Amino acid sequence: MPADHFAITVPRSWFELPVEPDRRDDRISALVQERIVEHRDLWDHRTEIVRVLRRFARSAWDSGARYCAAFAEPSEDGIVSGALTVSVLPAPAGSEDPLGSLTDHVAALGGADDGMHVDVHDVPRVGRVPRVWGVSTVQAPDDRGSFDVVLMQTFVPADGQVALVSVSSPATDLAEPLLELFETVTDTFELLDSATVGDPGPGDGDGAV
Repeated sequence: MPADHFAITVPRSWFELPVEPDRRDDRISALVQERIVEHRDLWDHRTEIVRVLRRFARSAWDSGARYCAAFAEPSEDGIVSGALTVSVLPAPAGSEDPLGSLTDHVAALGGADDGMHVDVHDVPRVGRVPRVWGVSTVQAPDDRGSFDVVLMQTFVPADGQVALVSVSSPATDLAEPLLELFETVTDTFELLDSATVGDPGPGDGDGAV
């Protein structure tokens, strides 16, 4: 099955974000306003939540992601936020063993960062696939220094392509529970038969875990 037809289930408290620039910012503002009607405790944080979600959506579009969902929840220390994206990448070339070649490629990526771990994980509706996870140091936009993020990236081979499910958050003090959450959400990922589905845009990923 091709990698560009997929489904994933995210918690109901997350926002499924439009990534295309056309009216993106207005649509995100409307999503937050709708959520505030149900959860009045978010009112005082609405401006910051909108700002965070717009940043995630812009980053997803810039990276070529096909899908983006994010969370931005108030806490005593400020907004705890994070984002999930699904991207479609070309598979590593020159191998008759796609999974083995991809696993070697992912291991090389993980080995470049001391804070990351590499393993092969069983995604229930997909099978065994390589992933990297841990606390990674990433470069800030415009070369404005670097910062740490909790990160899990899962690589699903499919018909000469790779579906990359990437989940991250800057809340490194919550690394352990966030990684458990990221795994739970990633484990809902599945590839769909292109003959039986339409456009796999926002909406295919809604739900609760």
